[in-house]
Amino acid sequence: MTDKFNSDIFKILTVAPNLIQIEVIDADKFKTDTSDFTIGSYLKISDDSNTSIIALVQSFKIKETNNGGETETIQPTFILDAQPIGFLDENGKFRRGGQQIAIPPNQVEIADISILQSIYASTESEKEFIFSSLAQNLAIDIAVDGDRFFSKHIAVVGSTGSGKSGTVAKILQEGILPNQEQDKQGILNNSHIILFDLHGEYSPAFPKAKKLDVDNLILPYWLMNSEELEEMFIESSESNSHNQMSQFKNAVTLNKKRHNKSLKKVNYDTPIYFSIDEVFRYISNHNISTKDAKTGELKIKTKIEGIEDEYQLFESIEFEDKATGKINSGPYAGEFDRFVPRLETKLNDDRLSFLLKPRKADETEYKTDDLSHILRQFLGYTDSNETNITIIDLSGIPFEVLSLVVSLISRLVFDFCFHYKSIKKDSSEIPYLLVLEEAHNYIPQSQGAKYHSVKKSIERIAKEGRKYGLSLMIVSQRPSEISETIFSQCNNFVAMRLTNPTDQQYVKRLMPDSVSAITDTLPVLERQEALIIGDSIPIPTIVKIKELTDKPASNDIDFRTEWKKDWLAIAFDELIKKMKKES
Repeated sequence: MTDKFNSDIFKILTVAPNLIQIEVIDADKFKTDTSDFTIGSYLKISDDSNTSIIALVQSFKIKETNNGGETETIQPTFILDAQPIGFLDENGKFRRGGQQIAIPPNQVEIADISILQSIYASTESEKEFIFSSLAQNLAIDIAVDGDRFFSKHIAVVGSTGSGKSGTVAKILQEGILPNQEQDKQGILNNSHIILFDLHGEYSPAFPKAKKLDVDNLILPYWLMNSEELEEMFIESSESNSHNQMSQFKNAVTLNKKRHNKSLKKVNYDTPIYFSIDEVFRYISNHNISTKDAKTGELKIKTKIEGIEDEYQLFESIEFEDKATGKINSGPYAGEFDRFVPRLETKLNDDRLSFLLKPRKADETEYKTDDLSHILRQFLGYTDSNETNITIIDLSGIPFEVLSLVVSLISRLVFDFCFHYKSIKKDSSEIPYLLVLEEAHNYIPQSQGAKYHSVKKSIERIAKEGRKYGLSLMIVSQRPSEISETIFSQCNNFVAMRLTNPTDQQYVKRLMPDSVSAITDTLPVLERQEALIIGDSIPIPTIVKIKELTDKPASNDIDFRTEWKKDWLAIAFDELIKKMKKES
């Protein structure tokens, strides 16, 4: 039943675009008739012409009473502050935005279930996408427009323990569900998701996903572009870094031409094979080189037969000794005394083998002809097991190259979508969602050089990705630490409990809708409750995320419960083998 109140119970004091104030005169009757009334409840406020505003209760306050010194007790009244969020048209359909209402309105109702259902009713069931219920009434499912939700960038934010991982999993699980016919035939639908999993917790939530980690990830160094290569190998703070960049660029470009002679247009950024070992020798040779004092020609003792002069520096060679007036030090001799050992250290770092020494089963290197195979692993088009979702487990990736790995994979996916559209002229054929879990770890506000390449890659996707069928889901517990350029491109927000005041203000400032009545609830939301805001939903709404069958491995450990159990023995031998990566 809808609770209606006549003029003996209420009096409307103010009607403004952002605020309607209602004085409740008979508090006892009001509370008796509205036991389930709370802050955040929906009101329907109507006039004589049956025009109705839907408003959200933002707060209430007790009105001061003054009996003029008389002994008679005057019953206190209180005032509701409600924020208009839309209106009902002549057909009873909810519309966002403002609407003129005759003054004064003459009826106030608490929106009943039929009104709430009309607000959240979906007119296009084929686009309907449901992963939550209305927090105030769990019987009402919240229908989200799936096209508007996924085709525009999404932000999922919430403090630790708010249920963020479960929310992300539920959204993605519902997103990749096949329709009845697909399910009956056992075929995949055309959904494509790539999830960067920082803590290795999402695999249990997606049993059929393709899982990539440091042990099976194929990501050869030669796919890096100029920014990524220089971030990996160049120390920008050194005084001669310009010479390092110059000769490293020359070496890489020349080596690409050496190994890909059939290609006519080759540059520093072309994603084709080159030998990092040969580039190392090129830099090392320059560091000990000598030259003819008159001509400037490098004085190599014995050139290797069958190798062109321009490629001699890629081999293990010796230079003639310096001689006064005849042979001088080479142009870069001694310039790379720091650069050479740093390169050598990285090339010998076994932790970086997945990047710098990727090998096939037969121990041969991945080369240009393998590019299709490398791309397929990320895109779900593997030969043995095509899948809707690919999980990239970053938990075993060394932290110093974490942002670089995210940058490289994200850029490769963007390049795929970009070139696919140029071929097919229709990016909607294969749309991709890129999920960046704990994004503040690799796309921060920080302007540090180590984040330059990843921020450039993700910012490009944030600005241009939707044109090519590539969308982002930014997931973080510290939204204020994420690059604002990226975060501000999000059109849909799923905001869970945020306890940090800086994060609260940051999220409120970037949200497309200013509805303080519910954004102020961010610090007090319960676990698995969220505020959804964006053009994929009729109005900003506090929801309860539905339960999952397959959950991510992100549950908190019950310390006190575990501590009360009997002492547990630890299998140290097995643990040490794991730490030493022996098993």
